[in-house]
Parts: sequence; C-alpha cells; structure tokens
Amino acid sequence: MKNFLILSLFLTLAAPLFADVSFITVNDEAAYEEVEDFSNTYEINFNRHGEKKINKCQAVRLKEHWFITAAHCVENACRDNCSFQARLIVGPNYEADMTVTHTPKSPKIFKHSKAKLDKRSSSYDLALLYFKPSESKVVYKDMLIKRALTEEQFLERIPNKSLFYKAVKGTNIPNLLIMNEDSGKKLDRKISVISIWDGKREVMNNTEDLIYSPKQRLFFTKNFGIIKGISGSGVMTNTGELAGIVSAIGSIGLYNPATKKYDPVNIVYLSAFDQDVVDFIHEHAGSFGYIEAGPEYLQELNAKQKEFLKAMDGIGLLKQ
Repeated sequence: MKNFLILSLFLTLAAPLFADVSFITVNDEAAYEEVEDFSNTYEINFNRHGEKKINKCQAVRLKEHWFITAAHCVENACRDNCSFQARLIVGPNYEADMTVTHTPKSPKIFKHSKAKLDKRSSSYDLALLYFKPSESKVVYKDMLIKRALTEEQFLERIPNKSLFYKAVKGTNIPNLLIMNEDSGKKLDRKISVISIWDGKREVMNNTEDLIYSPKQRLFFTKNFGIIKGISGSGVMTNTGELAGIVSAIGSIGLYNPATKKYDPVNIVYLSAFDQDVVDFIHEHAGSFGYIEAGPEYLQELNAKQKEFLKAMDGIGLLKQ
C-alpha cells in the first residue's frame, strides 16, 4: 500500500425473481435525487431496555413489513430486550412513531448475513427488521410541548394525510442490485443517499466513482458527505435500484506526487448485496425484488481505480 496512508477509521452510528412481489422499477434517469423519492427510507431509533442510550440509524423498506439496515446498529442494542422505533412522519407540532419490542423469545430482529457467511473474506454489515403496523404501537406526539396526541388530533394537524398513509404502508419499494462479480468494477450509475435527523430529510448526490470490492463485498466511494449517525441508509441509483447500505466512514491520506504529501480523503463503506445476501433475505423475509448487475450497470476499472481498490482492500476488514 504505497500510495495510501490511513489517518482514521470508525463506524458510523453511520435465485430468480419471485412473481408475487409488488415493487416499483424507476426508469427516469433523474430519479432518486429529491427528498420525495426516498419514501422507502425511515429514521430508526433503538433502545436497549434498562439503558437510556438511544442508537440512531436508518432503514430501507424491502417489503411491506420488512426493512434492511446496518447490522452494527442492532447487534449491541438488541443483544437482550430492546425496542426499536420507526419515525413515520415529523412536522413542526406533530410526530408519529411506530414502535416494536424485541425479546429473545419472540425476536423481531433476525441474524444478519455476516454470522452465516463469516467463513468468507467478507464484511457483511446487514440486518433485517420486521415491522407490521397492526402488531405495532403507533404513538402520536406534539413536538413543541412534548405531549401525547390522539390519532384524531394528529390527523387534524398534518397538512397531507396521504404522506402519513404512504409512510405506514411504504412506497417506491426498490429492487436490490446484486453484485456477483469476481473482479473489481465501477458501478455505471449516479447514486444518492438521504440523511434523516429528527424528521428533517436531506438528499446527498455523489459524483465520485463507486468501486466494488469482491474481496470485501463492499462498495467504496470518496467524499460523499455522509456523516456519523446515518448508518443503515440506502444508497439508491438514479434508475431506482438499492445498491448498498451505509456501513462506515473513514479518512485516508492519498499520496500527491506533486507535493509529496498525503491529501486527506473521506471514504464511505457501503455494504453491497450478492447471491448469499439474496438467500439470507429470502430465508427470513420471503420473496422480494432484485436485479443482478450485468454489463449495462458495470464498467472495467482503469489503472487509477485499480490502485484505489488495491489500497482499500489492503486496509483490511472493518472491526464490526
């Protein structure tokens, strides 16, 4: 690893298609660049029973009752009893949250694929969540004076009831983009991600290369603007596929021959999907939509991109 120097690295607390699935494929090349496009992404809070600490993450809806997030968001918080909460909709004087309690006897959080696949040189950081509105407690709040609202009071305050019903039921359910490549590739798509903080939603678009590592089962990209706290958010392509889940961020020093110094660069680690992940999801959640990335999605790496991938693979796997 001659051209890169690690400065810091830390976790962010950042088969055939089955016919019975209802999903949306977006063909508009301008899709997934606006907040409204990310109606499939939710702010998720985890609370381990007996502790005050709240773990904040995000999750992407794969089916009506199933969500995918980063495993490191849940594996410590929900090692014993815990509750997890999806913020459905937040406004200036209203909020609706859907809460589920997890216990070891009736788990709602399932073992992520890393535990099943750790015999491979991979860094899977994926977990599944089960949410069903009819089995969940929906809490309505006044955010200004911190008091409970009835459902009737809540519905009177929100400007558009359809937004709330979409949040409960889910819209724009994406296809997963499956990477079954044996060599590094560049994804030939624009990508975007949404950051959600206390209901405030902000989309970040990326213009840097998105490089796939078959060794680590990760995508790497530079200077994406992702910060600590949005792990589990879904990275969407402009053609509507879910390409990966935000796992970690870090910094490296990129050697500059002109100055003979290392220029700091922010790196984002994205958990990608492959056939083993498809099998894992299907085992727990049943059928869902996915597309295998073929030549129309991928490009061969040039010399500079190969050097970057070699350096990232040389760093080693993340310590989950």
